[in-house]
Amino acid sequence: MAEIRITMKRVFRKGFLCLEIPEDEGIREALKKILISCREKYNDFVQVTIKPPYKPRTTGAKSQNHHLNGHIVQLCNITQHSYEEIKYCVKMKAVEALEYPYTIINGYLLPKSEHECNTEECAKLIEAAHLLAADWQIVLKE
Repeated sequence: MAEIRITMKRVFRKGFLCLEIPEDEGIREALKKILISCREKYNDFVQVTIKPPYKPRTTGAKSQNHHLNGHIVQLCNITQHSYEEIKYCVKMKAVEALEYPYTIINGYLLPKSEHECNTEECAKLIEAAHLLAADWQIVLKE
């Protein structure tokens, strides 16, 4: 069954957990499909995970994005692979070792784009770059 991640605003109604559904039609349609499936297959039970939303990854000088890209460039320079090749290796390492989010399209694993990352997910990519460098016996400069 499909899974979706949605950041929603809590609204107060005594005795109930109430969340506002975003206006995005794609999200609404995906949520509707899952809820219909849960009604038909699981007697209206659903599994919910609640956690604080994370901010988008940081960008600019001395940011997470700068840190990650700096490591990717270092790995490119040492291994002579392209930026895109190393970035993909970092993402796959993050998927395999750190539970980095991904989707599967026709049997192909597609890691989440770093442009859509939050601070937690970007931290996983940075850690994956460290792990990959260690696997390849490369010392990265911070």
